[in-house]
Amino acid sequence: MGTNAPDYSRGLEADVLAAGGSYVEAPVSGSRGPAEAGRLVAMLAGGTGAVARVRPLLRPMCHETVVCGRVPAALVTKLAVNLFLITMVTGLAEAFHFAERHGLDLRQFRDVLDAGPMASGVSRVKAAKLTAGDFDVQASIRDVLKNSGLIAEAARTAGLASPLLEVCHALYGETSALGHARSDMAAVLRAIEARTEGTPGGPAHR
Repeated sequence: MGTNAPDYSRGLEADVLAAGGSYVEAPVSGSRGPAEAGRLVAMLAGGTGAVARVRPLLRPMCHETVVCGRVPAALVTKLAVNLFLITMVTGLAEAFHFAERHGLDLRQFRDVLDAGPMASGVSRVKAAKLTAGDFDVQASIRDVLKNSGLIAEAARTAGLASPLLEVCHALYGETSALGHARSDMAAVLRAIEARTEGTPGGPAHR
């Protein structure tokens, strides 16, 4: 159920099968809140019989289980989901920074986002945190930095461009270096703020 490199999972499956066991990948989409509410989404990969045995065990935590095929398809799916999550939350943090520095009412800005077509469960939760300056952890900067590294590695292995991810990975690294490794991923706002302070024409240069 951990988030690991696809090649690691492929090798682990081979070792488990060679020892006479069964192996199923079962990473999930969702953080602490959805887990407590039983609203995670599980992605499953492995042999048909093994997946069928594991699937019912996940029902207390997961309202949806999706069979993705053979290993490592579930982990690759999880990395693709995390790529969307990371770029989305980073974009949301930058939008809040833009709004705040232009003197907008952040609660009103949040209301507009929450009522609009781009709103989602994640955006509503993270927008509330950004409005309140609340960075109590749900998904930490440290964990997101690890995940973005796994995605970048998988992209490089496949010869894929990942320009948005590269920018986000750098920003989460900068956020960690600023002392926010254990804060929620919404704290990527701090790295964006720091870049503004160091940009010609920004407050530090006026």
